[in-house]
Amino acid sequence: MKIITKDVTQSTLAKEFVALPTPCNDVVYYPAKLADLATEERYTVFQTLSQKSGLAYLAVTQPGTAKIVLAGSKDFINEVYQAIPWSHYEIADEDNKFDYKESLSLQALEDYFTYLKEQ
Repeated sequence: MKIITKDVTQSTLAKEFVALPTPCNDVVYYPAKLADLATEERYTVFQTLSQKSGLAYLAVTQPGTAKIVLAGSKDFINEVYQAIPWSHYEIADEDNKFDYKESLSLQALEDYFTYLKEQ
C-alpha cells in the first residue's frame, strides 16, 4: 500500500469532467458534479484507474481541490473503497456510470484517511 500525502497539481475542468493528474504522470477524469458537491461542503471519495500505468487510485474531493490519497493495485483499491462505511451514490448517463461515496464531514474524511495511514 502506498499512501500519497502531497497534493497533486491542480485539476482542470474539461466539459462535464474534471481532469486530475496522477503521480504516475497520467490524467484521470471524474464528473464535474463532484467538484460542485465539494463547493457545497459535501466531501466525496472515489476510485479511479490510470490507463497508462495500470495503478488504481483512491481520490477525495474537497472545496477547491481534489487529491489522490492512496495508490495500489486495482483489487487493493477496490477492497479499501468497498470497506469505506459511507453512503454510496452513482452518477449515471446513458453511456457511463460513476460510483462515489460521501463522507459525513470534512473531519470524518480526514480522520478516516489518517486512520488508514496508521495501518
